[in-house]
Amino acid sequence: MSNHRILVVEDIHSIREAVKDILVRDYEVFDAENYDEAVKILSNEHIDLVITDIRMPGKSGLDLIKTIQKEYPSVQYSLMTAYNINDYINFAYQHDIWNIIPKYSFLDINLITVMVKKLIYKDIFGVEKYFSPDFKILESDREEEFLVPPENGIVFRKISSDKDRNYICNRVGKFLIEKGAPNAVQQILEELTSNAMIRAPRDSKGNSKYQYELPSRDLLVPLEHIQLAETDYFEIGYGIAENSYIVVVRDHFGSLNKKEILKRLDRHITVDSPTGLPAGLADSHGRGLYICREISDQLIFNIEKDTRTEIIALLDKQTNKGYKSLSIYEI
Repeated sequence: MSNHRILVVEDIHSIREAVKDILVRDYEVFDAENYDEAVKILSNEHIDLVITDIRMPGKSGLDLIKTIQKEYPSVQYSLMTAYNINDYINFAYQHDIWNIIPKYSFLDINLITVMVKKLIYKDIFGVEKYFSPDFKILESDREEEFLVPPENGIVFRKISSDKDRNYICNRVGKFLIEKGAPNAVQQILEELTSNAMIRAPRDSKGNSKYQYELPSRDLLVPLEHIQLAETDYFEIGYGIAENSYIVVVRDHFGSLNKKEILKRLDRHITVDSPTGLPAGLADSHGRGLYICREISDQLIFNIEKDTRTEIIALLDKQTNKGYKSLSIYEI
């Protein structure tokens, strides 16, 4: 057992015990059923991470996050809720909250264990963390070729040009759809690879290499017929494991900003009062990330600032879950 200490705050006894049961194997776990109990523990114990429900009798989990930020700035935190996480995206954006776990009919136990480990140890990269130990990963350098991924695993392939990207997106989409994935997986492939090719690469001054930016109009215009420099190549991973269709895109820039992700999600979720439409409807970018999150059961962002980004999209083979997690990790 590690010496890391976690506080679970949840007013429903059965859920609180379930979360404790899975975490107590690896961490020292404290629990509280409301805000007041949680603050008392925080004032008396060294806590590394707080996982709190949002809606509780008395002060809420959102109030607890504000208190932690003010009084215990070294303590990490995440939220869980049985309600629509989209309702809290604006609060997350305003208050620097990067991880919210949905409680469906019950908690996604695996997601909690992975999230805790990633937050505690700062070891955030790798799609294999979400699957069993026999998950397989193949790396291929072969261009202009589609490889069938291993059973219960994925294959990664480098992308060097817009032509190459279009080819592999079409082949991967066709493969996954033939295996039962929804047609919308094609949109995930297009959006995530487009971001990695056009928006991620930056020069030494931080300027985009493959698009024009017009900040005054919040506009991005990609170049045509892009051939990437070798240092700008990115990877796409695709496959099927357990109950999930998997798409992973990795770039080597880390230029995606977690605050920017939340800003774009918020602008496409929050309705503008006069028009009754999302504020971001006319934005030239950001909608793709919002759509990918809506299509996926989990959309996970792993960012090492200025170094690399990994975006993982998982689609459940059985059913599309109603509420989407918020999973953004940055080191």
